[in-house]
Amino acid sequence: MNATTAAMRPSLAGDAGPGRGPGIVVAAVAVVGVALLTVGILWALSIGSEQISWSSVVHSWFSADSPADQIVRTIRLPRVLLAALVGANLAVSGAVMQAITANPIASPDIMGVNSGAAMVVVAAITIVPTMAGAPSILLAFGGAAAAGITVMVLAGMGTGKVSPVRLALAGVTASTLLVSLTQVLVIFHENDTQSVLFWLVGGVNFAQWHDIGTVLPWTAAGLLVALALAKSLNILALGEDMARGLGQHVERTRAFGAAVVIVLCGASVAVAGPIAFIGLIAPHITRKLVGSNYLRVLPVSMLVGAVLTVYADIGSRYVNPPFEVPTGVVTALVGAPIFIYLARRQKVTR
Repeated sequence: MNATTAAMRPSLAGDAGPGRGPGIVVAAVAVVGVALLTVGILWALSIGSEQISWSSVVHSWFSADSPADQIVRTIRLPRVLLAALVGANLAVSGAVMQAITANPIASPDIMGVNSGAAMVVVAAITIVPTMAGAPSILLAFGGAAAAGITVMVLAGMGTGKVSPVRLALAGVTASTLLVSLTQVLVIFHENDTQSVLFWLVGGVNFAQWHDIGTVLPWTAAGLLVALALAKSLNILALGEDMARGLGQHVERTRAFGAAVVIVLCGASVAVAGPIAFIGLIAPHITRKLVGSNYLRVLPVSMLVGAVLTVYADIGSRYVNPPFEVPTGVVTALVGAPIFIYLARRQKVTR
């Protein structure tokens, strides 16, 4: 077992070393995280083609009298809320995926789940342009499920011969194929896909209130189920043999975990495109902060993912001012080096 994989395994004592109060650590992390998220939201609401002071931003939450109030309420607020929701979704789905695959470098984008959802949604947009909203989410669920299952089968999941490296290679291969198929759809329907080209990189630049309404029910359901699975994921992280010895139904836990990943990723991709690396980075940051107990990892991952995505969206406005780039460009620039670092730490070579 390598150091990264070992770090994912929770101790039965709750990851609390001598003199360490895990509750105090989690509370401190939560306070800092909420503070960072609050600052990020105010910052995101204040910047744009028209600079708005923070006091005016706060005033706009209670009034809609001025043009600045309308800008905040109708354009910027849904954007920052969607960024936070998508970030929480991707972070939790990444943590769950790493648990059910026993792979510390697993994430929805690396495993092809995001690419599968994106390809099906693009196919719907290009072939049946009138499809939008919930039907697109259902299609994204199907694409995410098909891609995830295919990658696990290719990697040998369930045969006892799978390794983190093999799983990552299968995911990268599937993602490359799916991205190529998506590009073919874009090329063949060039006149209908100008906005799709921007959306494919992943971002919340064109968020609207109906996007919040579309993704919120699926987010709530997926996050609640993920939290309900926390204890089971802790047992599974001890190893499949020990989990079975403790009476856990391993296949059922993995099935529910996979369903959570599909719902959270499918909903996120349907409204924001395939934003990369949040699902990989956020769980690792969380485990560094609060340990590997999933009772703490999952709720803190929500907060970390929301913070990362909100600040990535802010960064997207400063890459090439006065123009904006998709949020996924910023997350890819930050996440790619981290993925290389994590992959180099893996000692499994099968």
